[in-house]
Amino acid sequence: MRNLLCLFFAGLLTACAQQPQIKLYSGNEQPAKQLVIVEVPPTLEILDINDQAIPAANRMTGNQSRLLYLQPGEYRINAYYENVFDIDSGLSHEVIRSNSATFQLNGQAGENWRLGFDAPKDLEAARATKTGFVGWTENIHTGERNPAVAGPQHETLLTLLGSSGRAAHTVQNTVEPLGTSHLPNAPASQSLPHSDATLTTLQHLWLLLGSESRAAFLQWAAPEAR
Repeated sequence: MRNLLCLFFAGLLTACAQQPQIKLYSGNEQPAKQLVIVEVPPTLEILDINDQAIPAANRMTGNQSRLLYLQPGEYRINAYYENVFDIDSGLSHEVIRSNSATFQLNGQAGENWRLGFDAPKDLEAARATKTGFVGWTENIHTGERNPAVAGPQHETLLTLLGSSGRAAHTVQNTVEPLGTSHLPNAPASQSLPHSDATLTTLQHLWLLLGSESRAAFLQWAAPEAR
């Protein structure tokens, strides 16, 4: 019995030590050699990937980095540093959230990339990241580095849904490379049903649009109205 318990706990520790693998592409599982793997440190929180909020990308992993599995292609990842620091000998704590940075990469099948930054060594250094956070994307195999650029302001999901400036922001758990069409012509079988709920949804979306967006929509919808 003791040997069985030792084997069980050894297996549990091994499983915990493995980096969480997060599938962010649609369709069936694919081998790693056909994908791009992006390593994200545990103290980086992702705002969005290619202008899409991806909740799965921030899955809780403790002190382990997480691995994002993506289709080959170009990605723009907005992320920020977040960590908790004990003060007064642990009697209280301070949560530090940096400004965001945009990490960019163009990954080929089988490549591994890492989102990197200089981790703050103490609380004062962490506070400096609120306005001075920088980082880079690194190709783990070749050592190639692409410097990150200043990212957008932090936004909550409610802000995104109510903002006319970034109303195109969507929330899902898969993402396509930049340049991939997200608006294919839907077949008739996938059309929205005619109902009060559909009409109410369309009315709410219309109220979120600015004047320029409404004019552009009407121009696009004109042929459909004939």
